[in-house]
Amino acid sequence: MAAALLFAVTAGAPGCGNRSAQPAPARRDAGQVRRDAGHPDAGGPFFVHEVAEGETLWDIARAYDVDVDAIIAANGRSARDVRRLSKGRRLRIPGVSAGVHVPTAAERVASRDAERAALPPLTDGAYVTLGERETIHDLASRFDVEPQLILDRNSLSDDDVRSLRAGRVIIVPGVHQADVDERPPPPREGVTHTVERGQTIWDIASSFRSSVAAIMAANSLSVAEVSSLREGTRLFVPGVQADRSGRMARRTTPSELRAQALARRLHLGTRTVAGQLLAGRVLPEWVRASSTSRDTSTMPGTLRWPVSAGRFVRGFGSGEGGYHQAVDIAGDIGWNVRAAAPGIVAYSGNEIPGYGNIVLLVHPGGWVTMYAHNSALYVVAGERVPAGAVLAELGSTGISRGPHVHFEFMYGGRNCDPAVLFRPGIQYRVGHVAPMAYATWTSASNKPARVVCNPRRSYPHSVASEDSGPDEASGPR
Repeated sequence: MAAALLFAVTAGAPGCGNRSAQPAPARRDAGQVRRDAGHPDAGGPFFVHEVAEGETLWDIARAYDVDVDAIIAANGRSARDVRRLSKGRRLRIPGVSAGVHVPTAAERVASRDAERAALPPLTDGAYVTLGERETIHDLASRFDVEPQLILDRNSLSDDDVRSLRAGRVIIVPGVHQADVDERPPPPREGVTHTVERGQTIWDIASSFRSSVAAIMAANSLSVAEVSSLREGTRLFVPGVQADRSGRMARRTTPSELRAQALARRLHLGTRTVAGQLLAGRVLPEWVRASSTSRDTSTMPGTLRWPVSAGRFVRGFGSGEGGYHQAVDIAGDIGWNVRAAAPGIVAYSGNEIPGYGNIVLLVHPGGWVTMYAHNSALYVVAGERVPAGAVLAELGSTGISRGPHVHFEFMYGGRNCDPAVLFRPGIQYRVGHVAPMAYATWTSASNKPARVVCNPRRSYPHSVASEDSGPDEASGPR
């Protein structure tokens, strides 16, 4: 699970129906000068630093304010070799002409302790200092804590997360200070990628099965820098490793392993399950598993707006013949997509034509919600999630013409208009919520009259693929 970030995109008006169109990359990377200086053939000034006892590559890079990858390149060695530092080793530090003091381990501990002493004591968690290239999702994995709990405890919005850098003190709830490992975190898993001609940040995130947010955070990239990547720029793609088939994938966390075991018992997580849910077939055992409460017949009643700062751009029943039985909510790539109500993840994948990366949740009482076109998925089948839990990173995968989430609300084999169930309501722009007569739906036998439900419809010009069932017409509907 990777961190969520703000990202400005100059795509067309969001909405389902056209092929994905990402902005073309500009030819200038604001951070390129510093990175290029690190190449062995780039010339320019450099300083030869002699490694002292206990110094790490991260310590040296921070002291000189030089990118880690630039130091690796300047020394003509592999990342693994350069990171194995020993006392007396000499390193070329590119782009600088004089040495600086690299704090010793004792000095770093003293500085950290002084910072901690100035912080108020905690009773519900522990202070943890972000390491180099460490994200909120890394902390969540490291301490087996839900990312949303960390975001909430630190009052971090989607926009705040992009500014997080190494050295920032974060409160991790549910962890005792005495249990926090005081040693530096282990070297980050990941790969260094050189940007190819015409390649965008979305291309890179997709090919490595990572997220824009994680890549931006790991490389301390600003919005301006990430929107102007230049061929040859080196980027660290965090948290990924090669699986048995050679594909890059994120390491599975302990909580995800537990969720996957539950999914296997319930037979969740497959394309067949996704097709069943879209066709209106919800098994009783899935509804029972959607909550830890014994009473799963009572519906959640209301829905949360799936993208906190997202803007309504298309409604239920729009499009030719009213085929669009969903609500489209626009936002910036890198923003969070959140659960509209508590439930269990029944499917998280990209096997349904036209929808790109999707998440399907089953909720108490039999509600089903879908979140489509995401750039990255942060949950696995079998996870129980509260309302507001981070499910994915908003994107424009599948048949889409801009970053948005295609949100569907289903019950009893029909798609329903969720408008009157949203709290605080339909958000047309940040800070502006349309006034409306709200409704609450807590009982299957008492559906609010204002909640309109219709049979699922296909896009008029789509053709169902031969291997898909009747519920899997190609393209969002």
